[in-house]
Amino acid sequence: MFETLELNGRKKGTLLCFGIDPVLEKMKCEGGDAKEKIENYYFPIADLLLAENQIVSIKPNYAYFAQYGFEGLHALKSIIERYKGKLEIILDAKRGDIGKSSEAYAKEAFDFWNADALTVSPYMGSDSIKPFLREGKPIYVLCRTSNPGAADFQEKGSPQLYELVAQKALEWKTGLVVGATSDSIKKISSITKGQIPFLIPGIGAQGGDLESVLAAIKQRPHIHRINASSSIAFAWEKGKSAPEKAALEEAKKLNSQIGKIL
Repeated sequence: MFETLELNGRKKGTLLCFGIDPVLEKMKCEGGDAKEKIENYYFPIADLLLAENQIVSIKPNYAYFAQYGFEGLHALKSIIERYKGKLEIILDAKRGDIGKSSEAYAKEAFDFWNADALTVSPYMGSDSIKPFLREGKPIYVLCRTSNPGAADFQEKGSPQLYELVAQKALEWKTGLVVGATSDSIKKISSITKGQIPFLIPGIGAQGGDLESVLAAIKQRPHIHRINASSSIAFAWEKGKSAPEKAALEEAKKLNSQIGKIL
């Protein structure tokens, strides 16, 4: 299970995932409508990161595209089509509903958007997860997320809710979303014993501790994906470089640390 993830990680020599979260007000680009602006901004960045072998996957966040209506959704489609087969496409849509609705969401993610992987909410239990389970299509179930309010529910109970989710992931054979801003990644790694891939947001702009993350996943590092979004996409804000060059410099910094465990 998850052999393709491991193979891709070894082949690319990195665990770095580039999160694509368009915010038109922050994007240094030209173009007409939202679709053109998103393409004109993100294509040069992702193209350069791909050419320089700095990323193994991209993670477009559905909400950031949907906020711009059909123009944004058309941009999402064009991004997926551009990088399909070249990089893993992780659609960050956090789907999850009763069985029939989950079946529809699964068709949307894998048959329409043609994503390779998907983020899913486990709150409604096993029958809401089952429709997303397809051979060769890993899903990442929300476990311990990186937002400040995560502790409201995820750290309640004994064992805590996120620990129960991690245990279920072993049973369901799914991946987990594990935020880099919480030290719970150590406990989750202990529960899953290196058998479950993590999608790890929170590095970069959110202040996650990359060294702690790397220590927690060193048992079987190549199946995991470490996501960085705005810290790469908007790295140019820290200096005078063009967006794609600044993004490349930031990705190389992250990969110099990631490379220590590969």
